[in-house]
Amino acid sequence: MVASTDPQVDVARRMVRSRLINVCVGAAVGLVFLLVGGSTPWKLPFALAATVLISSYVLRITTMWRQAPITAALVIATGLARESTAAGFQAALLKVAQVLFGCLVGIGVSWLISRAWPLLETSEPSVPVTPARG
Repeated sequence: MVASTDPQVDVARRMVRSRLINVCVGAAVGLVFLLVGGSTPWKLPFALAATVLISSYVLRITTMWRQAPITAALVIATGLARESTAAGFQAALLKVAQVLFGCLVGIGVSWLISRAWPLLETSEPSVPVTPARG
């Protein structure tokens, strides 16, 4: 939720979008790696690399890109630890649901904050500039 909150609602929306896309990418890649091949811990580093490449270079979503490999690691580790693809699938759905709920709460808080304490638009720099002494 905190990662999706910002006093400016537009910024919060961009964070929510990036976070949701990256968690879905991570869940999907994690599930693909769970389904393909045997039960080996060597899947994890390859899945993390694939997830980062897809998120950063294919989808080009650089904000919240770490969410994708974190989710993939969670899905794969759960599936390997419980020796069950169904457990990995359940972990993927749970993680996406948690992030979705957090994003909804975060955007709601951002909206409330923007209404209660609107940011002042200024054209002046926030730190006074002092001239250099010669």
